[in-house]
Amino acid sequence: MDKLEALNCIEITSQTQANNGTQCFHDPITETDYLSYESGYIRRAYTRTHYLTGRKTRSIYQLNPQHKGIYISKYSGIKHNCTERVMIESSQERLNSLAKAVVNYRNYSNS
Repeated sequence: MDKLEALNCIEITSQTQANNGTQCFHDPITETDYLSYESGYIRRAYTRTHYLTGRKTRSIYQLNPQHKGIYISKYSGIKHNCTERVMIESSQERLNSLAKAVVNYRNYSNS
């Protein structure tokens, strides 16, 4: 049993996602999906109702760790500060990071 199963998250990976190396888990407590991509990205996705229009919208947030970097423009040569995402190469590390994200979001949602 892994950490996501212990948190009662359900794997809802579609066949297309599986073919692409993506895993998708649903958290029934917060009605949120968590995605682990073979490329190293991890994301949280949820549906909410827009307060003005009443329409349902889907929001997806990156959960990868970040670090500051410098981007040099190809055209002007000017340096800019930027934020870069750190890819998580190991599948097991991505699942562990998703489990931490589930706990953090549950704590945030309850406050």
